[in-house]
Amino acid sequence: MGIRIITIIGLILFISPIHSQRLLGDEIAIELSSAIPTNATDAISENFSFQLAVTANTTKGNYWKFGTAYQRKTFDYKNQKLPYDFYNGSIGYFLQAFSNYRKSLLIYVGALGIAGYEVFNKDQSLLPDGATLKNTSGFVYGGKATLSLETYLSNRWVLFAFSEVNYLPKRGLAEWQSQFGIGTRIFIN
Repeated sequence: MGIRIITIIGLILFISPIHSQRLLGDEIAIELSSAIPTNATDAISENFSFQLAVTANTTKGNYWKFGTAYQRKTFDYKNQKLPYDFYNGSIGYFLQAFSNYRKSLLIYVGALGIAGYEVFNKDQSLLPDGATLKNTSGFVYGGKATLSLETYLSNRWVLFAFSEVNYLPKRGLAEWQSQFGIGTRIFIN
């Protein structure tokens, strides 16, 4: 019985003929997403990121994004896992590259500035076997390019999948890193 009700509600939201309220200027939304680094070979529980953002639509269907994120990765060293944590904030602009007539399927391209703090091995440079970790924790900055495929489930609820590439010079790891993920956005006004 519960599955039927959820299916009916989902169909009503998906087939809703009302689409005149989409992509209005000055709409504010809260966005929550999760991603996985593309070079992650271990379990998702050890390699992931969470992002929380606020978006503000412009009058032409584009939007500004102001967000914060946490990324966790692990690296194998002999028989142990070395953790890497990255706390960051980003500001950027997304341009609408494609949309269908009903504005239910959209593709956006975004460019963002990113700055944050990275922590290697919980800030401990001496490893249990006596080796010294040369990477040090510190502030980093750079840019991010994003490609996002978005679909409106209703006039106020968006589901999206994205792929992004980070460029962070002066970092202890590779300068270029990519990840892909999914998320949701809910308009609050």
